[in-house]
Amino acid sequence: MEDAQAQLLVNIQNDIASGTFNDIQIICKDGKTTGSRIVLAGMSSYFRAMLTSDMTESQTGVLNLPTVSLSVLQDVIKMYLCGINLVNENNCVEVLDVAEMMQLQYIKKLCNIYLREGLVLTVENCLNWWRIFKLYHFLNLSNRAFCYLAETFVDFVQTENVVQLSKEEFLQIISRDDLKCKENIILKGAMKWIVHNNPDHDDVKTIFEKIRLDIVDSQFLINEVIFSDIVCKNKSVQEMIQKSLNLLNQRTAYSRFSSQRHDVFVLHQNNKSLLSCFTSDGKWEDVPPAPVDPGDFYSAASADGKIYITGGSIKKKCTLLYDTITRMWAVGPDLTHERYYHCMATANSKVYSIGGRYYNTIEVMNECERDWQVVGDLGFRRDHTFPVTIGQNILVMGGRAGSTGTDVIQCFNTTTQAVSQLNTKLPCSSKSLRGFVHLPDIYLLDYDGHVVHLQVTNTDAEIQIEIKSTAEWKSLSYCFGVTHRDGSLLCFTKDGISNFNLAEGKQEQNTFPKPLKAGVVYNAFTM
Repeated sequence: MEDAQAQLLVNIQNDIASGTFNDIQIICKDGKTTGSRIVLAGMSSYFRAMLTSDMTESQTGVLNLPTVSLSVLQDVIKMYLCGINLVNENNCVEVLDVAEMMQLQYIKKLCNIYLREGLVLTVENCLNWWRIFKLYHFLNLSNRAFCYLAETFVDFVQTENVVQLSKEEFLQIISRDDLKCKENIILKGAMKWIVHNNPDHDDVKTIFEKIRLDIVDSQFLINEVIFSDIVCKNKSVQEMIQKSLNLLNQRTAYSRFSSQRHDVFVLHQNNKSLLSCFTSDGKWEDVPPAPVDPGDFYSAASADGKIYITGGSIKKKCTLLYDTITRMWAVGPDLTHERYYHCMATANSKVYSIGGRYYNTIEVMNECERDWQVVGDLGFRRDHTFPVTIGQNILVMGGRAGSTGTDVIQCFNTTTQAVSQLNTKLPCSSKSLRGFVHLPDIYLLDYDGHVVHLQVTNTDAEIQIEIKSTAEWKSLSYCFGVTHRDGSLLCFTKDGISNFNLAEGKQEQNTFPKPLKAGVVYNAFTM
């Protein structure tokens, strides 16, 4: 029976296309055709109202569709009668317009299917699609386009589309708490939008209230914002910025995502299970297994909500990326050189892989995450070191040189790509060094249980290091990770968490839960 009904509809469509039995003329914006009143009325209540009332179309036998192209009308009729999907990249929006106007829910559904399966969002088209999806109540697609726009906001603000946003649209975007780009970028986009759209003072104030001034780079506020016409003309905004500057004289920019949580990711290896997350509220969260097992003594660093893992005893050149928002893994480009027992660091939103057992070199991943490039050389083999980023410089501290520990601190300038050795040395030689950084403070713990507190200043491009205190704890060997919380160092090992009270210089009892999984710990870092 279904086959007979399908064939009947195909026959009707063919008769309409050939003009057989047609009894109404249809005038489109680019051509004319004929159609059947009974078919059109049966398709849509829109046509039924026109053709069964005292409207002009019923009286004259002429149906005017001045906004509809002839080809799209023919495609819509064929799709409705024959049950096929003729929606494509060229006609999709117009078909959607016609379906909405004619109240053809079936055709809207076909458009939704095409867009869900075939749409490729870009920085240039995501705003337009977001608006279209909202207009036609495609909620899932609307959310997808909006999330893409927010996800690529760092590129979106470089286009002219940003100034085409309505005030409501712009506020909706910059109100999101999970924007990954640095707050400097959001503020630049806001200023660009304000200059172009010239909103009133209250709207300017509202926009600045949505900006997280507490995580905007203070130097950027001074150099680019506080003396701008936008701020000089708005006293409320001036006060907001001045208050932010008074709270903290010097700071670097962060993204909202990175500033929200202070979770510790522990390199807790057990086959493909490479990470465990110890949350800011003292709980363990499991991390999905990686697609491959790199082996032991891999290294990791974080940037903009992603964790980058490189090297290991099995896959010495591998790169793995873990997105902490989507909780998805990806395989990145291979390193140039094999890495094992090495360290990693992030500077200026770029990820560096440094030294290790096999090579002295320093590699950086390019911004497109497509390959690694060698950009420096430490001059000698160092492993189990601890890196500290200070502006454009990465300090490589301690670790093992050959078979013995070292107290050397080297400095790699990421701009000049020069490697130098600081005059200041660590107070002890360390075969394995781990630590926590909250500049100007650096807290270190080494192989032999030495606890060291350093303070670093970087004035006139000269790095100065002051040793504030040292203490003795317990021998840890090579496998451990460190963070700082509430005045104590937390040390992560395969046996769990222990904590060292820095003020009292001794280990304390704790009630921290055991990790969800057992495994050797190679390091830990705070997002």
